[in-house]
Amino acid sequence: MSIFEKRMSSFVDRGNKLIAEGKTKEAMKLITHGLQHYSDLILRALTPYSESDAGLLVFALRHIADEIEKNNPAAKPLYEGMKKVVIAPPLTEIQKVKKANRL
Repeated sequence: MSIFEKRMSSFVDRGNKLIAEGKTKEAMKLITHGLQHYSDLILRALTPYSESDAGLLVFALRHIADEIEKNNPAAKPLYEGMKKVVIAPPLTEIQKVKKANRL
C-alpha cells in the first residue's frame, strides 16, 4: 500500500499564467480566492481558542511566517508585491460562550 501526498496546484502559478495571458482581473480573483482558502484552513485549525491565548497564537503565526520566508527565499518578495495590490478581507470572529452545566 502506498501513501499519496494530497496536493493542489499553486494559486500563484495559476495566477501568473493568467497574467501572462492578459487576464489580470481573473488572476486577482484567483489570488484572493487562494488567500481566503488558506485563511479558512488556518482559522478552522485554530478555533475555538481561549481569548487569553490570542497573544500566543499571534506569536506562533508570526514565527511560522518567518520560518516559511527563511526556508522559501521567493516568499518574501512575493509577499511584498502582493501586499501592495491584494486587499485582504477583514477577519470577523464570532465568540461562542458555553453555558454552564446545570444540575
